[in-house]
Amino acid sequence: MPCPCRPPPDVPAGVGSMVIERHWLRWSAAALVFVAATWLNLQLQPYLNGRGPLLPYFPSLVVVGLACGLGPALAFLAASALAVLYFWIDPVGQVFPVDSPPDAALVVLFMFAGALVASVSAWAGRLMQKERNSRRRLNLALAAGRMVTWDWDTVTGFANTAGGAKQLFGRNWSTMEDMLAGMSAEDAARFRERYRYATESGGRFSLACPITRPDNGEVVWTQFDGYVSLDAKGRAVHAYGVAVDVTSQQEALRASQAAEERFHLALQSGKVMAWECDLQGRYTWAFNTPMGFSREALIGAEVGSLVGEPQFAEIVREAVATARPMNLAQQVSHGGRTYQLLTSLRPVMAHDGQVQRVIGATVDVSELSAAQEELRRESQRKDSFLATLAHELRNPMAPIRYAVAMLRQSGTDATRAHATDIIARQSAHMARLLDDLLDMSRITRNVVELKRQLIDLRTVVRQALEAVEPLYSEMKHRVSLSLPPQPVLVDGDPTRLQQVLGNLLDNAAKYSPEPGEVTVHVAAEGDRARITVTDRGIGIAMEMQPRVFELFTRIDARGAAPSGLGIGLAVSKQLVQLHDGTITVESEGVGHGSRFIVELPLAPDGQARAEDPVAPVVAVAPLAAEAPCVMVVDDNVDGANTLAEVLRGAHYRASVAYSGEDALRNFERLRPRVMLLDIGLPGISGTEVARRLRTMAPRDELALIAITGWGQRSDREATAAAGFDAHLVKPVEFNELERVMQQLLGAPRAVS
Repeated sequence: MPCPCRPPPDVPAGVGSMVIERHWLRWSAAALVFVAATWLNLQLQPYLNGRGPLLPYFPSLVVVGLACGLGPALAFLAASALAVLYFWIDPVGQVFPVDSPPDAALVVLFMFAGALVASVSAWAGRLMQKERNSRRRLNLALAAGRMVTWDWDTVTGFANTAGGAKQLFGRNWSTMEDMLAGMSAEDAARFRERYRYATESGGRFSLACPITRPDNGEVVWTQFDGYVSLDAKGRAVHAYGVAVDVTSQQEALRASQAAEERFHLALQSGKVMAWECDLQGRYTWAFNTPMGFSREALIGAEVGSLVGEPQFAEIVREAVATARPMNLAQQVSHGGRTYQLLTSLRPVMAHDGQVQRVIGATVDVSELSAAQEELRRESQRKDSFLATLAHELRNPMAPIRYAVAMLRQSGTDATRAHATDIIARQSAHMARLLDDLLDMSRITRNVVELKRQLIDLRTVVRQALEAVEPLYSEMKHRVSLSLPPQPVLVDGDPTRLQQVLGNLLDNAAKYSPEPGEVTVHVAAEGDRARITVTDRGIGIAMEMQPRVFELFTRIDARGAAPSGLGIGLAVSKQLVQLHDGTITVESEGVGHGSRFIVELPLAPDGQARAEDPVAPVVAVAPLAAEAPCVMVVDDNVDGANTLAEVLRGAHYRASVAYSGEDALRNFERLRPRVMLLDIGLPGISGTEVARRLRTMAPRDELALIAITGWGQRSDREATAAAGFDAHLVKPVEFNELERVMQQLLGAPRAVS
């Protein structure tokens, strides 16, 4: 910004500094000019022989009038007249020596002409002062507005500027090329084109573009506005205009656009419609309209009219009447769908306190409501599952307790055998429940490992039927099996596929009246293998069929359904999907039976893949002449003692330790061949006991088997790292335990 105490940088110094502003300085300057003019006159008159004594005073009078004003100029005139009379009118040395008409006329003429010159000079000085003040105000305005005015001579191309082009744009503008030097080539071409059009037709032209300062590289956004005047022949004679620094406006515009984009993104991401309406409840503006409506369709329509809810407009009018904000939940139907909406609206008040308009936001919470409803259903299924789990676990515990009481009360062989059968049957049922829970946990955590191999699906079906034969015999069901003559080869895990078919056959038996009939059909169609299990049982209601494979779903919700946790079909579906297959259900409704269809991809050929490992053949070593010693280490006293008794019944020498410390103390004395270790021992853990034992005995002298309730992959890795040879998960079938022990005793270097 130019300093107000000196001329602006684009104004010539002589013009701006001609008029003296201070009053006392004007009179002092006039006196100095008078002294200088008189001294000069005294020096010149001897050479002029006394002629023209008035000559030096007229130029000095003009200077005094311009610089000092009318008063000092008139005083200068009077003093000059007295000096002429005193020094150069005969007789010299008198104050008023005029004694002839010519001399009197000369003095009068000098005073008249001097007064005229003083008046004109003072008037010109005042004009110059006004111009100076005007230029100051203009430059202040230009500097405050960060503007530069320019004036071009269209013939010479030279330009005059005001406002400080160098301060704003880093260079002085003397020609049009100076102005265009900071523009890009494209912007300069656009400027010339618009200027050329204005010179041809006359009138205004404008352009907004960035200019790069040459001194510091700063980019200044500039708005150019110009006007070209034409002469009578239509030729451009004059061009003038203004260049405005609009960088701050551009930055504000960009910030506003960015904020608006973020606002729009937030509205779209949150499914929020922002809207305004008038006092009658008609939309006047809307953004991010929901339910497929266009903005044009909403503008002018009453709130709620397009979805058949005219009462929504009444709510808006009520807000206008009460001048209070409102929040409400709405449910509307459109296009065959039901939408859940949350709306907040607020009346906007004018300066006089009257409601001017209503603004609001409507959020589509349909997905959130559906998710909440699904969470509610999941919570209900969870509660039902927990109740079912408690029921299913209590059911086998009751007969086990009764069987224990029978063993205590009676000593007959028949009673003991009956009680033993009850305990075996009910404990097997509990083991199946726990296995289902563990399978579901593994599947949901994606830790199931399939042991794939090339298998004949017919063999898997036969094995599954053999597994459920006792149940079918007990319930007097008849099974019809249809198998193709040729092998149906698939790439899968035979144990897991047998589990799937076992679940389907088990459900078919449980949900069929006694006696019933179940049909199993196996076929190969195209590149798919299909297994169909059909029963004539209670059937499945149409509304239940989409949910039958969901976790914790039981077909009969009234409590009359057979025992189970409602997770068997969910496990089956996940296992089939892991085999790249599908499982579906068909039923004509309650009382019409059910059909479950499993489809699996057929193997591409009949040869085993090279990458498939060959299953090892395990040779069971015969018992040594002297039965090996087995130590059971478990803090569960009943569990340890019963397992030891079973081992003794199988002709093993068994001992028991109830802590890790006891096991380590007794090891050197007993030197067992096999140790069955629980992991969660008090004090020293089972893994730490195993580590210490490995320092005391090599693998060919001691087999370590972990028997624990922890069966995740990380648990198995931890036991293997501690030196265990095998990892079994409670409850363990004794046949499986004995098989593992025999394997380790016959091949002591094997690690499972």
